[in-house]
Amino acid sequence: MINWIDVFAFTVLTLAFAYLLYIIYYTLDLFFLNPFKKIAPLTKNEENTIKYYLPFYKNLSKRKQKRFKKRVVRFRDRKTILFHEDVEKKDKIRLLLSATAVMLTFSMADFLILSVNKIRVYPSEYYSPFTKKNHYGEYNPSLKTLVFSAEHLLKGFKIPNDNINLAVHEFSHAISFNVANKLNSRSYIFLIGMHKINRLFKNPDFIKRVDASNYFRKYGKVNIHEFFAVSVECYVETPKQFKAQFPKLYTIISKMLH
Repeated sequence: MINWIDVFAFTVLTLAFAYLLYIIYYTLDLFFLNPFKKIAPLTKNEENTIKYYLPFYKNLSKRKQKRFKKRVVRFRDRKTILFHEDVEKKDKIRLLLSATAVMLTFSMADFLILSVNKIRVYPSEYYSPFTKKNHYGEYNPSLKTLVFSAEHLLKGFKIPNDNINLAVHEFSHAISFNVANKLNSRSYIFLIGMHKINRLFKNPDFIKRVDASNYFRKYGKVNIHEFFAVSVECYVETPKQFKAQFPKLYTIISKMLH
């Protein structure tokens, strides 16, 4: 006769052991110590593409550039990026998405962003069955999926100082969800920052300054989460202007992204 209690106990132990192995595998990946992973480094052309589209990279020391490149190839290898058959420049898009994710998480240990499992890319504006609307990009936390329009994604990189970058915007949402759901000091700092931004967002005088400046695009006023993502776009694309006009908000986001 089958002892179902023993079967249940064995199943639980097996799952727990499997999860432990996954955590070890994931941790080794984070620190580039995984002996099972031999990933080809970035080519010179790929590095030049990153230099051209992400000025952040050029300001890093040689040691940090090396770390950045390792993270990019690791992120690109680990994430499932699904392209609609009509999408062009797939390799370029895959590289820029990976580099953007690494840029935004460069000071964080978890650069692989567990809150993202899949990335889908359509040629242009697409219809979302979840929101019942057309989108350029979105983040679905329940499915751990980022979705992009290739056209608008690339446009965000072509114009480096218009404070509109679709990749930065949607990854900001994913990182916010990822960091906020962890129990560590980095999560605490991030949540404190969000609380401070929320207080500014609800301050009528601050909103008047935002409106008068025309610095942040109007979409940021939808809610606190969109305001955060729009602010990160500005932080990445025009940091000097951001710091000069809104030093308090600039400092908060600096601490959140460390």
